[in-house]
Amino acid sequence: MQGLLASVRRVRVPLLVFVCSAAVLALFSWDNILGPSRHFHFLDLANSFLHGRIDTETPKRFRGQQQRPDDAQGLQAAVDRHTTEDDGKAVGWNDWASLRVITLTDGTEVKGVFPWGDQQGDQKNRFRELDGTMRIIDPELDIAKTCGTPPHRCDETQYFMSFPPFPAIAMMPAFLIWGYDVNDVLFTVLNAALNAMLILLLLETLRARGLSTRSTRDNVLLAILFTFGTVSLFSSIRGEVWFSALILGVTLNVAYILLSVEARYPFWAGLMLGLGMATRTPIAFAAPFFALEMLRDGDRMRWPGWGPFLRKGIVFAIPVLAIGFALMAFNQARFQSVTEFGHTFLANGTRASIRDHGLMSWWFLKANLGAAFTNPPVFDGTVPFLHITRHGLGLPWTTPALLFVLWPKTWGAFARNLAITAAIVAIPDLFYQNTGWAQFGYRFGLDFLPYLLVMMAVGGRKLGRWFLVAFALSILMNALGAISFDRMGMFYYE
Repeated sequence: MQGLLASVRRVRVPLLVFVCSAAVLALFSWDNILGPSRHFHFLDLANSFLHGRIDTETPKRFRGQQQRPDDAQGLQAAVDRHTTEDDGKAVGWNDWASLRVITLTDGTEVKGVFPWGDQQGDQKNRFRELDGTMRIIDPELDIAKTCGTPPHRCDETQYFMSFPPFPAIAMMPAFLIWGYDVNDVLFTVLNAALNAMLILLLLETLRARGLSTRSTRDNVLLAILFTFGTVSLFSSIRGEVWFSALILGVTLNVAYILLSVEARYPFWAGLMLGLGMATRTPIAFAAPFFALEMLRDGDRMRWPGWGPFLRKGIVFAIPVLAIGFALMAFNQARFQSVTEFGHTFLANGTRASIRDHGLMSWWFLKANLGAAFTNPPVFDGTVPFLHITRHGLGLPWTTPALLFVLWPKTWGAFARNLAITAAIVAIPDLFYQNTGWAQFGYRFGLDFLPYLLVMMAVGGRKLGRWFLVAFALSILMNALGAISFDRMGMFYYE
């Protein structure tokens, strides 16, 4: 009986954090949580998987069509939501990858995009195949008129969901029940509340392992800081493909850290890392954390010998490689490239930044550094007197409490492992073709923020008066973001 009571006491606070977080997040979500969001990409991929497909016909539909007898539940309603702005105006399909499959007059079939199809003159006829081959195709002269038996179009467009697929798999059980009517906003809100509980459990585990001296009160405070005082807040209350992936990525990242401490659970840590990279690609760059933990012996780094290192390393690598090879096969089948998830082919492959510089480049570093660290709020003489770039505020502005990471009281091997991992995970985000636009704050920071939060916990500096001031400012700033973003456009500028 005593053991049972002790167990209840251990889970009481984390469960209370989950329930309270879910309730407060639901209030911030407000009207959003009443139904599915407009951006249902993961549900569409779940439907494709259930039908044995890796592409989708959904973006070929248009709003106002009649529901078809073989449609999954809620499909046409989802199409209508996606293609209609809040003011009722029609809008196009957002962030779906597309390829042209063309049969030429000589019978050759080519697959790729017209990267300059949005321009005038002969340039628009330049066609890039999936293997990079460039050729000129005049749609009026070079495309066959009839193809195959039975006859079909000689110029078809194939559509794909261009994000890593694990969130679609996670939503699949709900999709089997509710189809496209799955409330992805509620899914994301509950996921974010689960993150608050997981962070608390992680911090309490670090205390039990002697890696942190924080009290439960401090750990609850830090869990609240992450949930309501970082960009997690505005990201948690929206549903929508981009934000749902970020919040699920936090779940898997926190679980990965928890299972990697002292390299105690190599298989499960590898599984969480693998699922994390199948949700948010930058999480794959967190792999060094487990390796560093294998080398850590208390507060120093020590080579454990080839036997222990290989035993744990191989067990850790098994799920990572299995999921990695599955993702590569998935990409190869769609785009003839093991590293391409489809973002190169957004907007029919015509996005100028991607066309000119690729998905990753030094070209994007300056803008990304601004979005991540320096973009400030602008105070001016125009109502409402505060304006925020839609590239997002830098992290020190959204979460000033993060500055305390820079002044730890203690600095040991575990903190160094966290710092090294955070820096490595940030690299692909900082060189990526997108700052995160449109956003309140630098949402891609969620890929490495869990490591910074744990650094704050193990740094040991007292959470005193100045921290509480920064804590309160962090909560207020992110409350502003959660309330205003995509609701009060007067606060935002391009």
